[in-house]
Amino acid sequence: MRRLISKQISLKKRTGVFGLLLLIGMLISACHKEDEKGYVMDAKQFAMSVKQEQLYQSEVLARLEKGQGSPALANLANMRRLSSAAYNNDLASFDFLKDTNSFDLSEKHVFNLVNADNKMGEEHLRTLLSMLIDSDQTLIGLHVKASSNQGVQDERLRFWAREKISSLQRNLDEVQKIKL
Repeated sequence: MRRLISKQISLKKRTGVFGLLLLIGMLISACHKEDEKGYVMDAKQFAMSVKQEQLYQSEVLARLEKGQGSPALANLANMRRLSSAAYNNDLASFDFLKDTNSFDLSEKHVFNLVNADNKMGEEHLRTLLSMLIDSDQTLIGLHVKASSNQGVQDERLRFWAREKISSLQRNLDEVQKIKL
């Protein structure tokens, strides 16, 4: 008789815990509904973010170019200027993004640049290269996010962002190859 009572109590405890977990799971899933028509980022937000990141990169590249007359760094800066100009021309072709011209570097970017400028010689250049790598990764991340099915609402911009990922990846690869 005691065994039967123990088994019944044990079974009630297990089903009670399971039931409680099931109830919590249902409550959580009921509270979290995805907005099927919601988008992760606004097109203007995307444009502002990438333009700000490109402004930061141009500041980093200007500092790298001054660094000890390295041909690899000068070549990198020249190639990036050309690709950046083409990128900005492409981005400007989206009429609804033309209002995104006035912006400044973020506080984080300014802090990073000041911190790098406080270093000397090869340490300064390595810091700048590291900052450029981080910035390239940020740009790639923004494009991946924007190009997803729920990235930005404008389908043409999503497609464009997806197309740019490979060239941004090449930029990152080129920087990572530079050895000081």
